[in-house]
Amino acid sequence: MESGHAFSAVTRMWRSRIDETHDYSVIRNDTAFRTSFHASWVYESHHDAAREQLATLLVSHEGMTLDEIFGGCEHETYEGVCYRISSRDHVVLRERDRRAVRDMFFSDLQLVRGIGAKTEQRLKAKGYRTITDLLRHQRFGRAASETLRILSGTETPAIADLVARWHSPSHQRTFLTSGLYHSRDLLFIDLETLGLFSRPIVLFGLAEMHGDCLQITQFLLRGIDEELPSLSAVHDLIGGDRVIVSFNGKAFDIPFLLERSAFYGRPAGIRNPHYDLLHIARRRWRHQFPDCRLATLERYLFGIEREGDIPGAMVPEFYESYLATGNPGPLVPIVSHNRQDLVSLARLFALLGEGAG
Repeated sequence: MESGHAFSAVTRMWRSRIDETHDYSVIRNDTAFRTSFHASWVYESHHDAAREQLATLLVSHEGMTLDEIFGGCEHETYEGVCYRISSRDHVVLRERDRRAVRDMFFSDLQLVRGIGAKTEQRLKAKGYRTITDLLRHQRFGRAASETLRILSGTETPAIADLVARWHSPSHQRTFLTSGLYHSRDLLFIDLETLGLFSRPIVLFGLAEMHGDCLQITQFLLRGIDEELPSLSAVHDLIGGDRVIVSFNGKAFDIPFLLERSAFYGRPAGIRNPHYDLLHIARRRWRHQFPDCRLATLERYLFGIEREGDIPGAMVPEFYESYLATGNPGPLVPIVSHNRQDLVSLARLFALLGEGAG
């Protein structure tokens, strides 16, 4: 199925909605201080460049098909057919010593109920160096015993939950629990949508590690009617045992997935372990870089300068142009943007892991 043929009623409905309004403000003269007054914004120079790029894409890809550009294939699901694009990239993600990671937690007294930073300091000054030492403590002995039971067990999610209960999402120890999982368990995720909640997801990006190879899978909607099959494919990949890695996914991607599933009457809980790198990135680099957007981090940390990238807020306009014309050119920067986000997400995870300890 190639878009440009007859569209379903739902596709036409969303085309009209996208065309009615935009969910962002254009910041005239690129005045930085004005950005604080808008929830979603695009600098005027970036907006104008993107509009020029859109016109160029429509001309350069006239008459081409999705397969010619992306080399994708149809993917069968229980809910129907969707369009899958596969690619690879080189990412080195070293396995961490899971025993060493686990042993580190035995000296973290704050994992015992009732012990905060100051109390831990006082206890260690008195000779209570590990949680095992606390077993003989009159006040904290029972709580220490329960913590040791979890840390000594074989259930990695239980250990991760324990650490997350007593440390913030941005704390290094919370991220450190990711080292208890194998790299093959990780699933990097990033979505491209038509704007705010209750609007369709037009591109689902997923990536997983195979040795030093990042296998990237993207489900691209050829029409809005393929959102449900794509959702089905994504839920199959997530399963119940994958460890989700995202950038702002706890606030955006996962709630969006759940909301869109519910829209189709397909409630699906996602209770997988989840590491949102935005939190730890802000804690680590908020005073070093202008901001902690993923594109900013990749520029300063990996020296990546994106060419032909479009502001995320303008994705709906590019996608609407594709729907209106059947020309797949406007999809090129959307797919490229999503793919680069996944690669940078995996590299950021690897970098944070190297500094864990």
